[in-house]
Amino acid sequence: MKNAVIYARFSSHRQDEQSIEGQLHVCYDYAAREGLTVVGEYIDRAISGRSDDRPDFQRMIADARKRAFEYVIVYKLDRFARNRYDSAVYKHKLKTCGVKVLSAMEAIGDNPESIILEAVLEASAEYYSVELGQKIRRGRRESAAKGRFLGGGIPTGYKSVDGRLVLDEEKAPHIAWAFRSYADGMPKTKIIEELNRRGLRSRTGKPLGMSALQVAMRSEKYVGVLEQDGVRIEGGCPALIDRETFDRVQARLDLMRRAGAKNKADVEYLLTGKLFCGHCGAAMVGVSGTGKSGNTWYYYQCKGRRAHACTKRHERRDLLERYVCDQTLRWVLAPDRIRGIAEAVAAEYDREFGDSPVAELERRIAWLKKEIEKLALASVDTPRAMRQPLYDKAEAYDAERQDLEIDLAKLRIAHGIRVTADDIEVWLRSFAGGDLEDDDFRRRLIDAFVGKVFVFDDRIVICYNVRGGEDVTYTDMLDALASAAPDGAGDCISDGASHHPHPYPNTAMIYVRHTFGLLVFRKAGR
Repeated sequence: MKNAVIYARFSSHRQDEQSIEGQLHVCYDYAAREGLTVVGEYIDRAISGRSDDRPDFQRMIADARKRAFEYVIVYKLDRFARNRYDSAVYKHKLKTCGVKVLSAMEAIGDNPESIILEAVLEASAEYYSVELGQKIRRGRRESAAKGRFLGGGIPTGYKSVDGRLVLDEEKAPHIAWAFRSYADGMPKTKIIEELNRRGLRSRTGKPLGMSALQVAMRSEKYVGVLEQDGVRIEGGCPALIDRETFDRVQARLDLMRRAGAKNKADVEYLLTGKLFCGHCGAAMVGVSGTGKSGNTWYYYQCKGRRAHACTKRHERRDLLERYVCDQTLRWVLAPDRIRGIAEAVAAEYDREFGDSPVAELERRIAWLKKEIEKLALASVDTPRAMRQPLYDKAEAYDAERQDLEIDLAKLRIAHGIRVTADDIEVWLRSFAGGDLEDDDFRRRLIDAFVGKVFVFDDRIVICYNVRGGEDVTYTDMLDALASAAPDGAGDCISDGASHHPHPYPNTAMIYVRHTFGLLVFRKAGR
């Protein structure tokens, strides 16, 4: 099973801890459906999504480099970032660590042009983020250098007091025992059983799990090393165990990892979170099996089949992923469509980063400053007992101003780098020469263009985008199939017999419904 973490956030006084609990509940259910093991949570409370200066968010980005998880699950994409700039920059950073963002409630969160625009920005994310990152994180680094705990998940065995990590006298002895026991050779399963018997629980009150224990055993906080925002301080927090014990634990973890790697291929299922069974609508997850020859084969399996409620056949991972990418190149990125797509994306860039958005933010910031000044003057003539509402309103205005000034800084960077239709057309055409056998190429293609894929035994329905940013549900897909005209009428395109070499033998595309929206292919050989 693949490891995942959950990122949750609420932004203002209008939301509370119930909002976090609701997000976590939905995300845990999503992980269970997708066959993902949740090994950690990152939670920012009462922090706006407009800014990327969020303690647990930044800790999650930093932790991604440790390769302890492959997915970040969010309730909705706006919990991850409120603007396309941050979304592109940080998705890019996670991808360089082999981590993918999944939304529990959305397959696609925006219109077609915006999704491609984000992919374009992501391709240049490192360049975009250099100047901005220096400005935003300077203050956090200064705090980290002083040994201040910047927030986020507190390791079991510690607690936060006055902005610093201190030992939790009740839990610390149990964690120290776990480290010593593992270093002495006790299996992790026995350690977990004993910790749960002693009453230790996760932050959500659930019993401790195997992956969570392994992640904890990799944390140098337990030997007093506090590493935040790239600042590493020896003795930044009290040590719970000695360095010798910690090193013995690391050596054993490395030995077990190498032993497991001999029997486990590092295979990524690129359609995870996007692939669904056409027969019952359940998610399809990656599975593997060994044939009579001893070769290992990788498949997508309907989750409904596990409960013996669905008869959908397995789909070969390599054939299905290549087929989806092949059809994307053939029909979405067809030469006669690329220019139109590029112009639409360029227009979206102007709407988001052109003169008008910059001017609008500048006007709003100027208005907020004036209102804050008016409130300050009004408070002078207001009786002391009646000043609190004015203070509260001024504080809210100032918080909004700070958020908008960060947005404005990002807009000005993007505004200074003009992206034209010609630039986007070059980027789109770069996919044309891609190698369908290359996992990285298929990953980029699927991430940028594919929304959802529904697989029947005789048909494949590929949803490349949706109108108005709404998700395509299983029912929507069935309704679209029922109303589509397979004879090529209206906005449908008939392809007739199969005259292209496809990964699926004897495959024919029978129609395309809603150009750059929903494509349906018949697997005639089944």
